[in-house]
Amino acid sequence: MKNKYIAGILAFFFGFFGVHRFYLGQRLLGVLYFIMGIASIGLSAAAEAPVAAIPAILAFVDAVVFLSMPRQDFDRRYNKDYYYDYEYGATYDREREAYPASHRPRRQPSRQPSFKALKRSGIRHFRRHRYERAAEDFEQALSVQPDSIPMLYNLAATYSMLEDEERAFYYLEEAVERGFDQYDKIHNHKALAYLRSLPSFDAFVENGYRRPAPSLPPAETDALEELPPLDTPSQEEADDAESKPSPPHPDLLEQIVELGKLRDRGVLTDEEFAEQKRKILERPT
Repeated sequence: MKNKYIAGILAFFFGFFGVHRFYLGQRLLGVLYFIMGIASIGLSAAAEAPVAAIPAILAFVDAVVFLSMPRQDFDRRYNKDYYYDYEYGATYDREREAYPASHRPRRQPSRQPSFKALKRSGIRHFRRHRYERAAEDFEQALSVQPDSIPMLYNLAATYSMLEDEERAFYYLEEAVERGFDQYDKIHNHKALAYLRSLPSFDAFVENGYRRPAPSLPPAETDALEELPPLDTPSQEEADDAESKPSPPHPDLLEQIVELGKLRDRGVLTDEEFAEQKRKILERPT
């Protein structure tokens, strides 16, 4: 695996002859640098002109570029056969699986991210407003150190930013229970503004920074006991029954029908029909 600092030093001291290009595996460029360097020396001696300064300037520019180039860019350009994991600081050979088993390097056990690395990653995501990623990192860090009070508070703040009331209160309660005593942060930190805006926050504080136990709903009363029996009419129904006239008896209806027939045949006038009808209805049944 090539190193950018070695390439820069070789370019600065021996770049006139293309040594740094040979180091980077660019043999064709190395040969061209070498021929150009030898030719420039000959031309400078024959023409008494500073032609040799041209390859020296090119080598100096290469040295500056290598030393100032980010490591990721250098590896992407000159270490294509390797992969460097910048998060965990491990280097992997892309072609090692193609090697014969007898020459294959021993596989190193996978490195689990450390608590500090997860914490730094979570804080970086939180500051960049990637709260879901921050919550994942903080959760993993808490699994590494379950008793970490700062991590419990960080999770409470992260889930508050995500407006996840249940998890935010849970981790804040856990943090206080395990010894978190920076109550000014609970009441003033902007990350917990969502929790403070909830009606349940006052009850949470009054209960010693604990969520109150859920209260049972009141027992339902038997509504049937308040209703009158089905066979007993209510007072209002009784009053309505007294105010309404009782329907005519079937015999009276027949008599009224007969009176109507007599009126239709002209035997009774309308006045006589009305008078006889009134008398029939007034008779006691």
